[in-house]
Amino acid sequence: MEFCANPPYNKVFWIAKNKVYKPGDADTTVIAYGITNSSAPHCHQAVLFLTKVSTADIGEYTFLVRSPNGISEGNFFVNMTYASGYVVHTEDTISSSNPLSTFAKLIYISVIFLLPNCY
Repeated sequence: MEFCANPPYNKVFWIAKNKVYKPGDADTTVIAYGITNSSAPHCHQAVLFLTKVSTADIGEYTFLVRSPNGISEGNFFVNMTYASGYVVHTEDTISSSNPLSTFAKLIYISVIFLLPNCY
């Protein structure tokens, strides 16, 4: 998420699958990276990284940011669709003799929003 806040933000967090993550938090499936500055004045980036996307990750994710002027949120949804003829390998079916049979999934979602009275 990219967000802009002037006056500066004073609280930021993610709500992901009924868990709350502050910047810098991590567990085995989610990393909430620290806030970084963006190229625009008063703007910042927050990244929530899903380490391995599975059907358990399907659903709504919310980013909340607060400043003295108010609170704003950004939402996104993760869904999973398999292409026709696509074969999903489970851990039981992956052959250790064929390293190419494993695969990784990455999802990059960019949402930009401004807090009320940002400028």
